[in-house]
Amino acid sequence: MPGLAAAGTNDLPTGHPAIGPAAADPGASMAQTSVPTASGADLTWTAPADWKAKPASAMRKGSFAVAGEGDLSITAFPGSTGGLEANLNRWRSQVSLPAQESAELLAATDKFSSNGLDFVVADYAGGGRRILGAVVEFGGNTWFFKLSGPDALVAGQKPAFVTFLHSVKAP
Repeated sequence: MPGLAAAGTNDLPTGHPAIGPAAADPGASMAQTSVPTASGADLTWTAPADWKAKPASAMRKGSFAVAGEGDLSITAFPGSTGGLEANLNRWRSQVSLPAQESAELLAATDKFSSNGLDFVVADYAGGGRRILGAVVEFGGNTWFFKLSGPDALVAGQKPAFVTFLHSVKAP
């Protein structure tokens, strides 16, 4: 029968989900997972003059090198992409901070409106690294603006990052 493993082997049938270590670590197979990116109208922005534009990619709507070692990524995905709290905790994990419960997590963010868009901004530092991140919903998509790099560099870029966010506009 098609799709069945050969008798006497440990192979799984075709299309069977992973079991064992690969199943325990969903990230192990994420590199091969296609992620839908946002469609529809794009936001626009004006980056500081000293941020160097890098080529966009299938995942990134925009990308900049910031002061050499900093990286600014702009991504957009359809819907809520797992929810605000899950994404904030993902950023926390990227700088070796533990996850937080919703109330504590949201209390530590800044919120502001600019150009008709509502931003949630987070600042996380750990392990010598820092992430400044902003989330905004627009046109049925969730947009992520993330500046990451060495702690001191990113901390020094915070005023420029906030100014940058205030430049973001809907078409």
